[in-house]
Amino acid sequence: MAERDSWWKGAVIYQLIPRSYSDGNGDGVGDLQGLSSRLSYLRWLGVDAIWLTPIYPSPLQDGGYDITDFENIHPELGDLSSFHRLLTSAHSAGIKVILDLVLNHTSHLHPWFQRARWAPKGSQERNVYVWSDDPHRYADAPVLFRKFESSNWEWDEVAQQYYLHRFLRHQPDLNYENPWVQDQMLGVVDFWLERGVDGFRLDAVPFLFEAEGNRCEGLPETHAFLKKVRKRVDESCKDVLLLAEAIQPVEEAAPYLEDDELHGAFNFALTAHLFAAVASGSCQRLTRCLQEAQNVVPGCRWALPLRNHDELWLGDGHLVPEDVIQSIRAGLHQSHGHWLNWGVNRRLAPLLNGDPRANRLLHALLYSLPGMPCLYYGDELGMGDWPGLRDRDPNRTPMAWTPARNGGFSSAPDPLLVLPPITAPGYDYRVVNVEVQKELPGSLLNWHRRMLTCRRLLPALRFGDFDLLESSHPSVIVYSRCSETMMVLVAANLSAAGASLRLDLSKWKGARTREVLWGCEYPAADENWFVYLPAYGFSWWLVGEVEDSVDQNVPLKNLNN
Repeated sequence: MAERDSWWKGAVIYQLIPRSYSDGNGDGVGDLQGLSSRLSYLRWLGVDAIWLTPIYPSPLQDGGYDITDFENIHPELGDLSSFHRLLTSAHSAGIKVILDLVLNHTSHLHPWFQRARWAPKGSQERNVYVWSDDPHRYADAPVLFRKFESSNWEWDEVAQQYYLHRFLRHQPDLNYENPWVQDQMLGVVDFWLERGVDGFRLDAVPFLFEAEGNRCEGLPETHAFLKKVRKRVDESCKDVLLLAEAIQPVEEAAPYLEDDELHGAFNFALTAHLFAAVASGSCQRLTRCLQEAQNVVPGCRWALPLRNHDELWLGDGHLVPEDVIQSIRAGLHQSHGHWLNWGVNRRLAPLLNGDPRANRLLHALLYSLPGMPCLYYGDELGMGDWPGLRDRDPNRTPMAWTPARNGGFSSAPDPLLVLPPITAPGYDYRVVNVEVQKELPGSLLNWHRRMLTCRRLLPALRFGDFDLLESSHPSVIVYSRCSETMMVLVAANLSAAGASLRLDLSKWKGARTREVLWGCEYPAADENWFVYLPAYGFSWWLVGEVEDSVDQNVPLKNLNN
C-alpha cells in the first residue's frame, strides 16, 4: 500500500491511559467500558487514532509495562470481549486503535521467567532471558533508570545467576538470541492482528539485542528482527502502523524507518528542541533539527509528541547537545521532586507555568509540521499534575470530564480511585474539565478542536511537502506546507516578546492570501510582506488558494462553526 494511502500518514494520535481515562463500572479504575463511552468525545475533538498504554495482565509495578500475559486483558480493565466491543465502536466512529507492545522485557512474575529461574543453567527454558555469572558484561550500556537502579544486572537466588534488566529490576530482558523468543513475540503480533488492531507502538525497540563494546542500542540483529515483524504485518494484508519508541538522535532513529522495517518513529530530539526554543526564545537550533530530520527521513514518518505518560527525556547529552538541555532546565517551570533520571516529570501546562500562549504555540507547530502529531490526554484542557505522587504518576492522574465529584471520572469513593484528581489552584478539575470548556468558545479545548478541523480540511497540513523559509527574526520560524492544490504558510514566534519581520513571498507574488483560522483576507503575496506576531504568537495563511481545494469543498468560514 502506498504511503499516501495509509491511514496513519498525517494522522493525529491521541494517547491515553485506560486506567486513568474513564471508569465504566464504578470501581475507581478506568476501564475499556468507560473508554468506549467516551469515543463520541474523541470523535468530536477530531483525532484520528487512540494509542492505549498497556492493557495486558500485570502486577502494575511500572504502569503496566511489566507484563505477565501478552495475549489477554488486565481484569480491572475488562476482557477480550470488552476489547472487541471497544474496537468495533472505535472503528464505527472512524477512530483507529493502537496498542502498546512491549517487546524488550516481561514482568519477573511472567510464567516464562518463573520457569527460567528454576530451569537448569544453559537450558532452553533458562535462556528465554539473558543470564550471566558476571555482572560486568555489557559494561558500556548505560543504566537507564539510574535513580532506581545502580546496575543493569540483578542477582537471582533461585537461578544462582544474574539476569539482565535494561529497565527496572522487576522487568527482566527477553533473550532475542533464542529463536523461541522471536517466534513467541511474532505470535503475539499475530494474535492482536487477528483481533483487528490498527497499529502497535513498539516500546523500547533499541534494546532487543546486546553486544560487548557499545551502548547495546539499535544493533543490526535488532533491525533484522523488526524487519520480521514488518513482514508479518505485511502478510496480514492490513494497513497496520508500526511505530517505534527509540529515544535517540534522528540519525540513529532513522534506520528503523527503512522501507522494509517500521513505518514511523517518535522524534524525541524535536520535542527537546521545541521546549528549548520556547525556553530560550531562539529558534536557530530548532530550525536545524527540523531540517536534519527531513534530510534524513523526508515526509510524514516522524511521530511528534510534546508530552506523554513518561518523563520528558533529556538524555545524558546523547539525545540532544548539553546546551539544549541546559536551555530547558533554565527556562521552563519546575519544582522540587519533578526531575527523574535524565528528564523532568511534568505535564505540559505546569511545565509552561500555565501560560496558554506558549501552550497554543507549541501545539500549533505540532499540528502544522510534517508527521503524526501526538496529543496526550488532558493536554487539550491544560490539565495540571500532582507533585509528590510515586514515580511517574504525577502526570497520569484521572481525566477531568465534569465539575462533579472526581471530575466525572468515577463514581467510586475517593480512597478507591486509581489516582487522585487534580485540585491544585489554576488546574482544579472543577474548573479545568471537558464540560466547562466545551461551553466556553475561547477555551483551550475548543481551540484544539478548531485547529484539528483546519488540519483535516487542508490536505497540505496533513500530507504536504515541507520547506523551511528564511526568517529575518531570530525568534520566528517560518515554513510552508505545499500540496498539489494549496500552500499553507506558517510563522511562529517562540519568544515572550512581540516580533515584527518581513517575509519574502515573491515566489507567490500576487496570490490571494488569507488567514486560516478566521478566514481574514490579507494583502496579496509580495516580496515585501510585513507581519507582526505577538508574544508566542503564530499564524497560518492559505496562499494561492485554488478553487475547491479544501477537502469536501468546505469553505474556510465554516472552520469557525
